[in-house]
Amino acid sequence: PPAQGAQAPPHAQQTPEQLQRVVAPIALYPDSLVAQVLAASTFPEQVVEANRWVQANPDLKGDALGQAVDKQPWDPSVKALTAFPSVLGNMDKNLSWTSSLGDAYYNQQQDVMDAIQVMRQKAEQAGNLKSTPQQVVTTQGSEISVAPASPEVVYVPAYDPWVVYGPSIDPWPYWYPYPGIWYDGPYLS
Repeated sequence: PPAQGAQAPPHAQQTPEQLQRVVAPIALYPDSLVAQVLAASTFPEQVVEANRWVQANPDLKGDALGQAVDKQPWDPSVKALTAFPSVLGNMDKNLSWTSSLGDAYYNQQQDVMDAIQVMRQKAEQAGNLKSTPQQVVTTQGSEISVAPASPEVVYVPAYDPWVVYGPSIDPWPYWYPYPGIWYDGPYLS
């Protein structure tokens, strides 16, 4: 057991460039999905459990999935991601990234949100973020919002996060390109 009065080591503040690198894989997701990913990333062990559970129950879909997931002891954000198995799988396979994202979000929430906006601006300037039949991109001042075109369907964009923003940024160390959300080239799909 920890000694009396011992404190957890302080969080090392990440620079804006480091935060941009950590949010790059999710910055172009719809805002509602980004919110769930950020919250779930603060529970990396639950993300792993949920992904394993989803893989063990591939036949559960829709309402049956929702009812089964409600019985699990996970955070609501992790439960919500079970409807997005490719996102959940990516978070599980890239667990060091998930943990870093969660630490950054927990300790530097506003800085993480600012980094997402910077990455969206870069993608928009590179011509890779615009409204499509699946999503609506709106700009209000310097803030860019991404929302599903239809509130009933949330599309997960597939893109190479190290290319889509224009001049390449350094990839996250040991990044695993998870099938279903990775797309070769600078384009969104």
